[in-house]
Parts: sequence; C-alpha cells; structure tokens
Amino acid sequence: MVEVFDAQGHRAKMARYEKDGSGWKRVGGAWSVVVGRNGLGKEREGDGKTPVGIFPLGDVYGYRGVETAMPFFLTSDRHLICVDDTASRYYNRIVDRTRIVKDYESFEEMRRKDDLYEIVITVGYNASNRPGKGSCIFLHIAAGDRPTAGCVAMPKERLEALVKWLDPKKRPVIVIERWMPAARFAFSVNGES
Repeated sequence: MVEVFDAQGHRAKMARYEKDGSGWKRVGGAWSVVVGRNGLGKEREGDGKTPVGIFPLGDVYGYRGVETAMPFFLTSDRHLICVDDTASRYYNRIVDRTRIVKDYESFEEMRRKDDLYEIVITVGYNASNRPGKGSCIFLHIAAGDRPTAGCVAMPKERLEALVKWLDPKKRPVIVIERWMPAARFAFSVNGES
C-alpha cells in the first residue's frame, strides 16, 4: 500500500506499507510529494484537485524499459496519449492515436517535452471512465515543487524506487487522504468523522 497524507495545499507526504500476519508495517520513511494545484478532493475534470480514496495501482509506462514487476504496458512514444476530452469514447484511457478513429479534442501527451512522464504509474481513479469525473491520474516525476493538475508527483529517484518496490501479486493500492493518520484517528475518536 502507498499512502498519501498530511496534505497542506499542494504539498503532501507519502509512505509505503507492507502487510504481514500482524498488520501493516511502514517500509522506510515518509517522502515529500506534490499533488494538485487546488489540493485534494477531485470532483470534476479540470478542477486541479487530486482524488481522495483508495485506488488500485496499475500499469507502468515509460520512455524506455523500467525495472519493475508491475505490468509495463507500452513504451511511451509520440503517438501515445491519455484522452481527457469528456465527449470522447476514449475518455480516461491511454491510447495510441494512430490506431483509433479520432473523436477527441483534448488529451495529454504521454511523451512530454519536460520528461515528467518518463516513468508513470497509473492510478485506478474513475475506472468506469465516467465523463467529467476526472481523468489521467498518475504517479509521475515532479517538476520541483510545482503542483500537478491532479496527479501525485515526486522526484525521479523516489519514483524509480517505488516502481521497483511494487509487486503486482500483492495487488498494490494507493490511499489518498486529507489527514495525517494520527489526526484522522483522533478526529474519529471524538465522534466527528
């Protein structure tokens, strides 16, 4: 499990956990990450927020082979895009634009000039591809401290360590929450959750 917590504006913390017979154990320390420019709580396409909830971590994309046990779906080239046009049948899907009939106006290039998508882990948000709910949510490389449009981003070396650590046999998930774990517990103990 990967947990994103303690969001303050567009900055947050991330930690990794493994489950054993006695419960969840943290693996290593917490990392600093950046989230959406408008914080957490995605409600619609383009709101600049990172979704809150529990989502499966899926395929890995990259500009070249990546050391990972996760499904490495396609090498990202100039034809690979993620469609964010709510009117498209390909909404919230990564597709090769040379292999489909174009019915979209807006999309994200999976091979970016700034290399922020050199390594990408897909987040299973809006898995039903409901138009307008939000699309193309990834874990990717951060542009320094700049916020994302709704993804979770971190330094390249952290993302490389994460993608190497993930094991598809353990069905990895990401938990994105507003509170620090202790604050959430204290809040619910007071009967206000």
